[in-house]
Amino acid sequence: MSSVPKPEVPWGLDCRLELAWPDEWPAPAVGAPDLSGGFDSSAYPDRLREALDSPLEGQRLEQLARPGCRVAIVVDDPSRWTPVREALPVVLERLHRAGVAPGDVSVCVGVGRHQALDQAGLRRRLGDEVVDRYASYSPPVDDLSQYVDRGTTPEGVPVRVFRAVAEADLRVLIGSVLPHMQAGFGGGYKLVFPGCSHRSTLGALHRQGLGHGPEAAARLLGSDPASNPMRRAIRHAAGCLGGAFYSISHVLGPPGRILAIAAGPVEPVQERLSDEVRRRFCIQPGLPADMVVVGNHPWPGDPMQSFKVLLNHRAAAGTDGVLVGLFWTDPDEIDRSFPLGALRLIAATGGIGGWMIRRGLRTADRLGSVLPSGSRFMLRWARELVADRPVLVYAPVLSERLGRRLGPVHLCGDLPTLWRTARSRLGRDPRQIALFPSGGLTYVPTIGAAS
Repeated sequence: MSSVPKPEVPWGLDCRLELAWPDEWPAPAVGAPDLSGGFDSSAYPDRLREALDSPLEGQRLEQLARPGCRVAIVVDDPSRWTPVREALPVVLERLHRAGVAPGDVSVCVGVGRHQALDQAGLRRRLGDEVVDRYASYSPPVDDLSQYVDRGTTPEGVPVRVFRAVAEADLRVLIGSVLPHMQAGFGGGYKLVFPGCSHRSTLGALHRQGLGHGPEAAARLLGSDPASNPMRRAIRHAAGCLGGAFYSISHVLGPPGRILAIAAGPVEPVQERLSDEVRRRFCIQPGLPADMVVVGNHPWPGDPMQSFKVLLNHRAAAGTDGVLVGLFWTDPDEIDRSFPLGALRLIAATGGIGGWMIRRGLRTADRLGSVLPSGSRFMLRWARELVADRPVLVYAPVLSERLGRRLGPVHLCGDLPTLWRTARSRLGRDPRQIALFPSGGLTYVPTIGAAS
């Protein structure tokens, strides 16, 4: 009989997954988020009103709005679990109280390079009453005619913003702060840049977050805005727009749980909540583990976002270790960030494709200046994930649809196969295991990262 308790991780919306690895393996060192305090969704409207009544700095939202004012409300995309539908009625009530007419309000979902929303998707994200009463958009990232050019930032980023947002007198941003591989933290102005920006702007912004040298992009994870080149470029782009911005931002626990909320000018809100995320979610690297296991909870199952959780924890792994992802995957979310056809094409290359990707990424990275910027940052992320250590993923839905490989990544549809493969790739049983059950929240900074 085993004396080591079998660890579990959250799985999907409301289930648990027992990992059931071999009895002789050691108990893991667990890096869990601090979910203390906060409040549930039933208390959210009242807590939002309190935040709007007491902004961190500056004027209240009603004082910024006026009759005839054109207002663009920008919300984050459905891969986040921000309480958008609950926030919108409270915000709209305040705007109308200040004299803003419904015809002067637009609502945009800042999808960036993620899959655009159709009418059904907009209704799920915003609610029927909002879509029926207000102009509601999911900006088409490639249709340049829908964008306004506001010049270029000092970094050379073209400022091309979706028209309804660019021409607004007041922009209200409703989103959340989470660790971000390139921008340090998501949220704030990032809902517009790149959320409501043309692809050319999107690519140029992400290029700011590539850095130079081994693991350069990883060093920006959780970094301070003042030292983060992508965040500086985003701030300069926002300055090119003119008009007013107002932020309503959150620190999220699992869906239905809000850990913090703040309202007011964008930068004070972003700074306050970034500090809160660091306090709750940053796991300082200890001794390198030879097996790092990361769950994608509470991401709703988008594979591209799920792979980011491995990137966000790779600093916990030793150079001879194995990275293991536990990816619950919602079939409806499988191609939100990356087309399923492209995933199948990568999978079809099999072991030979994996060999070429693992070795070719180094050359592709050196030749990055001749690649489209979007491809360049995706290649950098891929290199940092797979170049130095095996990556294994337990994802039954992905395994069923794609097979046993996704380039150099091994896909497993059952846990016994996963653990056998991990032992085989290590050449022995693991000696130290690091487990991050809610990897969609936590992150491990690279030693020497900017802070």
